[in-house]
Amino acid sequence: MKLTIIDKYIAKELLLVFLSVYFVLLLIVLSTEVVHLLKWVSQGVIPLSAFISYLANSFFEFSVVLIPLSLLMGILLAFGRLYSDSEMAAIMSAGIGPLQWYRPLMLVAIPITLILFLLLAFVKPVINYQRAQLHAEIRSQSKLDTLMVGQFNRAKSIDGVLFLESPPGELKNSIENNDTAKNDAVVDNIFFQQFRQQTSYVDLAQGISSLYNDEGRRYVVMHKGIHYVGNAGDADYKIIKYEEYGVHINKKSIAPHQSVKSKPFIELWQSTEPAEQAELQWRITLPIATLIVAFMALPLSHTNPRSGRYSKLAVSLIIYLLYSNLLGVGKTWIVQEKVPVWIGTWWVHLIAIIFTLILLKHYGYLTGIRQKTVSVRNDS
Repeated sequence: MKLTIIDKYIAKELLLVFLSVYFVLLLIVLSTEVVHLLKWVSQGVIPLSAFISYLANSFFEFSVVLIPLSLLMGILLAFGRLYSDSEMAAIMSAGIGPLQWYRPLMLVAIPITLILFLLLAFVKPVINYQRAQLHAEIRSQSKLDTLMVGQFNRAKSIDGVLFLESPPGELKNSIENNDTAKNDAVVDNIFFQQFRQQTSYVDLAQGISSLYNDEGRRYVVMHKGIHYVGNAGDADYKIIKYEEYGVHINKKSIAPHQSVKSKPFIELWQSTEPAEQAELQWRITLPIATLIVAFMALPLSHTNPRSGRYSKLAVSLIIYLLYSNLLGVGKTWIVQEKVPVWIGTWWVHLIAIIFTLILLKHYGYLTGIRQKTVSVRNDS
């Protein structure tokens, strides 16, 4: 199939607008995700070292989700500009009708759909499993590895509060190297308070370090400190000075949880479980929905030069949200076994296809405009 100059022009316009919309939306959602992850870091939910890994994982998740929406908005904005600048009128006067506009449209939409399918079918399970591994590693870490410097760190499990004045960078390095001897590098000026059986225990130390003994057991050692035992006003209040005070740190080992989203495409294909069948259909249905949205977007982009290129953008977004929400409902119904697997989410696509055909007929893409362009060509 030989592409005309107009085909290349429209395809280039679609691709540029799609990429522009895609990266703008991606920048917006990633900015929100950065704020969310930084909040987790400040609260000690995840260590600072895991920030980039979580952000990279979120980048992929958002990239997949935004492809259909970006394609829809790209088509609406690209064709809307062509309509508002009267370029479509010039194209139709040359005898090129709306059905021929699908050729450059599919030239862009089909490769995007194939890329989306490959990402969902083969890349997404790997990314989800890596996120599960990262989450398991963080949960396996001690709270000491997620402490923040310059603020009070709360340990809910032991009803305690810990304050570190200087950064524990050298301490974490020694932990990762699994030193078996006491580390020379310490964190300066430590305040630690906890309550055990309604009794206050307070430690003020000049430094803290970490060590592993010969058996691989981990200890946190506070140096040159004062240990206060008791509540203010008690007669048996104790003040103990020490050179070193060690606390054993239990090490948890948590295996990564392999969810349905992290299972390979072939395994889902061979499974008969409703949840796994729902995930399989979701990985197939999103690319199909992207292609249907591309067909639907062309008649939705039809505007008059006086109405402006953004006149139907809000309506189109509402239709897209309704479409995507119905797909989510169909997936949930498969998991809950309210509908058979062979029905699945296909009924949503059927409704979308019927709606697309109604739009094509309403705007004369099947007959009216095509006949008009032929008559214009004959008159010329």
